[in-house]
Amino acid sequence: MTSRTEVGICLMRTENLSASEAALKPVPNDQVEEDEAMVKQPRELAAMESAQQFFGAELRHWRLLRKMSLNRLGAVSHDSGSLICKIEKAQRRPTRDFAQRMDEALETGGVLERMWSDMNSRAPQEDSTISLVADEPNAPWVGCDVFDPVREWLDETVPVFATGESHRRVGNADIEVMWSMCDVFSNADHHLGGGYARATLARFLDDVVGPALRGSYDSRTASELYAVAARLCDLSGFMCFDSARQGLGQKYFRQALRLAKAGGNAALGAHILTDMSMQAHYLSRKKDALWFGAAAVRAAEQSGSPSSTARCNAVLARAHALNGDMTAGAQAMLEAERRLNRARPDDEPDWIRFFTDRQLSAEFMYVAHDGRRAVDVQRRAPVVLADSAGMERRQVLAAATLAASYVPDSDEATTGQSVEVEQACRVLLNTMRVARGLTSARGIELINIVRRRLAPYADLAIVQQVEDEFRSTVALVG
Repeated sequence: MTSRTEVGICLMRTENLSASEAALKPVPNDQVEEDEAMVKQPRELAAMESAQQFFGAELRHWRLLRKMSLNRLGAVSHDSGSLICKIEKAQRRPTRDFAQRMDEALETGGVLERMWSDMNSRAPQEDSTISLVADEPNAPWVGCDVFDPVREWLDETVPVFATGESHRRVGNADIEVMWSMCDVFSNADHHLGGGYARATLARFLDDVVGPALRGSYDSRTASELYAVAARLCDLSGFMCFDSARQGLGQKYFRQALRLAKAGGNAALGAHILTDMSMQAHYLSRKKDALWFGAAAVRAAEQSGSPSSTARCNAVLARAHALNGDMTAGAQAMLEAERRLNRARPDDEPDWIRFFTDRQLSAEFMYVAHDGRRAVDVQRRAPVVLADSAGMERRQVLAAATLAASYVPDSDEATTGQSVEVEQACRVLLNTMRVARGLTSARGIELINIVRRRLAPYADLAIVQQVEDEFRSTVALVG
């Protein structure tokens, strides 16, 4: 018998790697600042999905390393801050002259020009996913003060989707194929990051799922169709989030939540709300992360899924830690552990079965990181790394988190935490080969954070080795 995954792989191989995301128009936002403030967390920067995007990531890294705003850098290089911003976000393609000016202004030693040469020597189809996207891929993320999907979820109104617009009849075979694609796309995302198959999934949603929702089907088929469509939209949202298309990801999450509500699927709604909490956490939107996280826990408790409730509590713990409330974070993690002990994997939905004791260990490590507890990170990270074989993204995220614990930022340094440069460098060196194939902006940005913390020790041979390895292995330059 052919498995779901095998069916999905066969279909995926026939997909064009370009995508049209025009069905999800970006949320308008008049608050985009051309001269952004110096922030610790990235906003809308995609890295590693294409050479052009990685050029933007490295340009941003050097600008933050030199503590220069967009306008200040532009004044030095005689470019507009707006142009630099667009190139950082891969909205504009850099020229060789631009790369040379940036190298000179940022004193990179020619890194950006070498990257430009490497980028332009590659096959032209590598950047095709950017040019063929009809909608703006860098739409801004907006907070709950602009729109609140939690209130939409809690509202008694059930979303209605227009059916019967086409003559297509949707049945069990269609649903089975769509679930098989969930397995394929989820595996691709877990292994290599959101950028790896994001465009393919967007195309599948536009070409297959959308027409199915507008087709004809009975009420029993409707609940399954809404569930699988919600899961696919959720995966697309997470892939966008992981590849730094935050606004577009938010639109997919919102659509996923509407579909889960239409299908009456509380467990899936909880899963989506938790993904939204993770996105808000990544963007350092503390109140939004708590709001989404608490709503996710409530939905999970109503669903009767112990694994879902465990994951929701674990992510809520991270939101508490980000807000500086380690007591609430510890309580949420204890509840996550308690709920996971009750779970029976065979009785759980497919999408939550990845949340095992191994993943819970990773969550404990991330909570310790958010709580600035370096010793706890260093105690838990080896276990997480040992259990991450074949899961490249988790391996890079865990390794970068561990490396960061050895090199505190300026705030942590004032508390007396020791600096262990060699330990941080060795951890990074061990993960560079894994990071090379990763299409996760989160993973690359975490590595870049550690690189910036290591900058004051640039004269040390091991720090120079990290930079050389990064450029030759990850950035493919030099």
